[in-house]
Amino acid sequence: MTIKIKAPGRVNIIGEHTDYNDGFVLPFAIDRYVEVEVSPFKKFVLTSKLYNQTVEVEKNERRRSWTDYVMGVVWALEQAGYRVEPFEMQIESTLPTGAGLSSSAALEVAAAVAIVKLMGHRIEPKDLVQICVKAEREFVGVRCGVMDQFTAVFAKKDHAILLDTMTMDYEYVPLNLNNHEFVLIDSNVKHELASSEYNKRRMECETILKTLKKRSFRDLTEKDIASLDPTLRKRAKHVLSENERVLKMVSALKDNRPMLAGCYLYESHASLRDLYEVSCDEVDFIVGYLKGRAGILGARIVGGGFGGSVLALVRKGFIDFNFEDLDREYRKLFGRSIKVLRVSSSDGVLFSHLISPGSESAT
Repeated sequence: MTIKIKAPGRVNIIGEHTDYNDGFVLPFAIDRYVEVEVSPFKKFVLTSKLYNQTVEVEKNERRRSWTDYVMGVVWALEQAGYRVEPFEMQIESTLPTGAGLSSSAALEVAAAVAIVKLMGHRIEPKDLVQICVKAEREFVGVRCGVMDQFTAVFAKKDHAILLDTMTMDYEYVPLNLNNHEFVLIDSNVKHELASSEYNKRRMECETILKTLKKRSFRDLTEKDIASLDPTLRKRAKHVLSENERVLKMVSALKDNRPMLAGCYLYESHASLRDLYEVSCDEVDFIVGYLKGRAGILGARIVGGGFGGSVLALVRKGFIDFNFEDLDREYRKLFGRSIKVLRVSSSDGVLFSHLISPGSESAT
């Protein structure tokens, strides 16, 4: 018996570093995927075509490599009471790694669905999300929020998801862009401090709540944060203002106002650069180059930060002939090229693989 499952990457239109702060996010899945093929075997053997590696792994073995995302899922499933027997898994991907498009969550979700199906279990979609989040937080060691895994499961083509990460309530928002489209510009850089600084930002946010004796950022106001030290005040100000921008962006999309949506993208980037301090020179150059140019409505860094991709809202057709100058100037300054990715929205595994929610308990 062989099971094939693919899970999409995602782009978060707006709502960056809010998902682990009980905030709002507005992602959509893209037509770039991680696909796994899994079948029973006498040992756990994982093959990545991207890295051209085949690795035999023991249960609960952390290798600090791509294998941890799969074995973390095995561990989390067993922690939840699901039996997992040895298997071999082939992994392919059309998602660029390090581009801020959530290739890790796509791998986790694809692996989890494939393993569950191979073992004959049933699982509720929201439970599947939590298992993948637990794998990344507690096994891999990245204290991620819930957005990436949720999107890989629940995304719906031609829609973004307005997700309230505090209540887990969500709403599908039509991607009304008129004659415009989202384009991704991969900076082809990922600074080594990304993971450590990501975890540091999470700790800073926890310190803010502890200092102010508040349960959640949703309980905070601008007045509350005035007493914080300058660095923590900047972090808190970003989270509060970004939450407001998510809701404003939803209104702009519903009202077919792409120009206004573009303004919110620029505002978000400035906040991530100056208040949350997770941008970098390469990404700032790309956003600065695009700002104010004909056909570009807005742009911002996406993903955890310190590299990765820029999301730009552009006039349709503009992508085909207007990025050569940017690439040339970028190569002069940084010695590397950008990559422009045209992506379409995509279904998550809930729709693409017809996961059937069931009340059957873990076995």
